[in-house]
Amino acid sequence: MEEYETRVRGRVPRHPPLGAVIERDGPVARTHYGTHGSVDHGDLGDADLEDLVRRQLEAFAARCEPVEWRVHDTDTGLAEAGFTAGWERSVLVMDLDQVRDVRLPGHRIRLLGAAETRSVERVRRLAARTGPHRRPFPEMEADGGLTAVESRIHVVESDARILDAAWAERVGDTGFLAVGGMTGFHPEFLGEWARCAGYRPHWAPACRPVDLDLRHLLAEAAGEMRDVLTGAGFREIATVRSYHRTPPCAPARERAVRQLIFEPEHDDLWDRFYERFRFQPSIDTYPGVTEPPASVTWHLGTGHAIAGELDRLVRRGLLACVRPDEPLYFLDWNHQGYRFDPLRVGGPGRPFWPGTAYPDGDYHLYVTADLRLGTFGHPWEESLCVFGADLLTEVEAGLTALLGPVMRRGGRNAGNIWTIGPDGVTRVRP
Repeated sequence: MEEYETRVRGRVPRHPPLGAVIERDGPVARTHYGTHGSVDHGDLGDADLEDLVRRQLEAFAARCEPVEWRVHDTDTGLAEAGFTAGWERSVLVMDLDQVRDVRLPGHRIRLLGAAETRSVERVRRLAARTGPHRRPFPEMEADGGLTAVESRIHVVESDARILDAAWAERVGDTGFLAVGGMTGFHPEFLGEWARCAGYRPHWAPACRPVDLDLRHLLAEAAGEMRDVLTGAGFREIATVRSYHRTPPCAPARERAVRQLIFEPEHDDLWDRFYERFRFQPSIDTYPGVTEPPASVTWHLGTGHAIAGELDRLVRRGLLACVRPDEPLYFLDWNHQGYRFDPLRVGGPGRPFWPGTAYPDGDYHLYVTADLRLGTFGHPWEESLCVFGADLLTEVEAGLTALLGPVMRRGGRNAGNIWTIGPDGVTRVRP
């Protein structure tokens, strides 16, 4: 299918997977995850294949990443020297307007929510026992798929027990919905995806309007699952084989950035912050926390114009203070958080640095796991509290130059800026 070859293969998404970097090298899209890497491309044209392969190997070796190169049978003359051949699967496509909406008695199909921790764990176990999958479930999770708009996980239940699960994601604006995997085939999955492609708010509230222009289902399968899918109406358009190469050096054990939401680690960190800082979230309770002795608080009244320089100063200070191999956490109240390696994020060729010190809409925190240092941004007081003696040594002078006189030291009003009134409005003394 020409549409698959020209629009899906070698595509660089608008947003890379979480904690990953995508680089374009001529016709090749190279994805670096830190823990591993992959190569994707469409038509290689008249590229010097030997030189193209050499450049990819050098790029992954420089990052100590094992690499997977997926070679389609439509690729002619690709040099595979130095690679080890792996699995082979059929590339399958089905038009959504050909799908029949089948509902089996006693079965219920629904979207899985990220907050359903027990159900998500059940899906993890099912996924680990099945496959291979086009996109393994752990990779989908690591990419941020549990909360991504482009992704969805459906489960089939009977008597409130999850029988099987399937996960899929929209491939940008290509019109394809790519099936990442199925722990077992149920025609309800196909029917639900087709139904969502015809989304209308008044009759299908469980689906998402992002799916309106989907036209095709895309899958990869071998063996029994291939036979089941072709029997359901999928047609083979190509075959794809995996080739692998592992450099002699050891890759990173995990990605530079990991999303945290509804995990015990995320909840535990918030619980300890509530307890130690006596956090009282409220739009009219200031300062909202009991600021420790080694803390300084500034007013952010100059607004978003200073957000970029504020982040530069805070990030530089955090980098100077974290211990070797120590992660940092960005917490956003009532939103997802992140654990990240500050030495591997930010700047060209690296994943993004999560979050901002400026409290844009809700409480923002940067903290170490032991809460010994960090920042607390209050969105309604429009203030930033920096705590931890080491961090203050690094950032106090720069933040004072940027933000003006200190509001509080160790929780006590200081200078000409102070908080007054039962409404907690921050005011500046003339």
